[in-house]
Amino acid sequence: MVDGNQERRGACLLAIGDVHLGTRPGSLPEDLGEWGVDPRELTPEAALEAAVDRAIELSVDAVLFSGDVVESTNARFEAIRPLERAVQQLSDAGIPVLGVVGNHDVEALPRLARLVHGFEILGEGGRWESRVVETGGRPAFELLGWSFPEPQVHTSPLANLLRNPPGAKHAGLPRLGVLHGDLGASGGPYAPFTRRELDAVGLDAWLLGHIHKPSLGSRPAGPDAIPCGYLGSLVGLDPTETGLRGPWLIQLGAAGEIVPEQLQIARLRWELLEVAVGEEEDPEDLGDRLLDEAERLARRIRESGHSPRVLGVRVRLTGPEQGAWSGTPRQVGETVVFIGKVIDGLELALDLADLAKGNDPPALLARKLIALDGGGEDRRRLLDGAREELGAVATEPRWAPLAETRDAADPLSDEALAACLKQAGTVALHALLSQRAPAGTDAGGDA
Repeated sequence: MVDGNQERRGACLLAIGDVHLGTRPGSLPEDLGEWGVDPRELTPEAALEAAVDRAIELSVDAVLFSGDVVESTNARFEAIRPLERAVQQLSDAGIPVLGVVGNHDVEALPRLARLVHGFEILGEGGRWESRVVETGGRPAFELLGWSFPEPQVHTSPLANLLRNPPGAKHAGLPRLGVLHGDLGASGGPYAPFTRRELDAVGLDAWLLGHIHKPSLGSRPAGPDAIPCGYLGSLVGLDPTETGLRGPWLIQLGAAGEIVPEQLQIARLRWELLEVAVGEEEDPEDLGDRLLDEAERLARRIRESGHSPRVLGVRVRLTGPEQGAWSGTPRQVGETVVFIGKVIDGLELALDLADLAKGNDPPALLARKLIALDGGGEDRRRLLDGAREELGAVATEPRWAPLAETRDAADPLSDEALAACLKQAGTVALHALLSQRAPAGTDAGGDA
């Protein structure tokens, strides 16, 4: 952990991922106020305030936003006050504020930047632009950024950068790229690009926005790999955004090393809890057990050094189907814990490899489910077939507004199709197995 009073060498910046000012986290209990929790504590606005406080406490050399600072054009009216307050505090502390435009705030953020003195946009209009940040009156590091020129960009923004690579403004300075877009996507409307393209640019690190799951802290793939990954959302906006959320402190050492560390500031945290259910377990006992498991999870999180004000837990049961529960909030230390949802449609509690040995319909279906978890040609044929069947439906004009939502995803991507086929296949396999005659009976049904 970083101590705000510890002596630092080199330079550092605070990098903030998707904030989405103008939104509120969903799926929260209505009675949180009865537990002394003000829902405003859990908003992106509150998380931004906490991030600014940490930036000033740590005396960072710059604050950087990786796009989607604002939820939408209409949300800019709600976003202007918290953004103006944040930028003013940072400017008063002598900390420059920079950012790129994402697909959500392509109209809102440039408008706000013209109103909020001190917010500098990098690469406005779909061009690459660099900025040298100083510390103590000396150049410390260089930022290179690109902004969305319109809500949808179907080509890689790195293609032009690789054709016309900018030279370093100061020899020997660390160079960091900031880009909002879809890493590893095979096409799509959100500036798709590849890791190979990122590496080819030759920068010292990449700070990415757009995907809400943080990945910057993952271990680099090789000895020469550079820090590269998504900053994630500043606070989990719905129960699917699990795990630690917060800004990243990017420390640039005097010897050229770049060390990212995620700061634990979000007051709201979501987690997914896997619970195995025994065949003989009583449903009433299971309800109590789920609450106990949620409390134990809250204690483990506290022991790791994070004490969120609210912990929302989704439970996924594995085993025989038992039903669903939602838990009354419980207090664990200063954390209010609640079970928001028990996911219906349990994972298949059977051995697919054993089922696949036969030649009946369940065996054929089991083999297809196994193929979906693999990476071979059988999986490719299943996905291509599903894409052909569903393509016309997915591209109907009536679905176009969905592409503009915050959590929009390509419904025809390999991951989305595989998840859809696995869910449908698992339900169908349960139905087929339920029609089998119990052991010890004949097909006529007489014992």
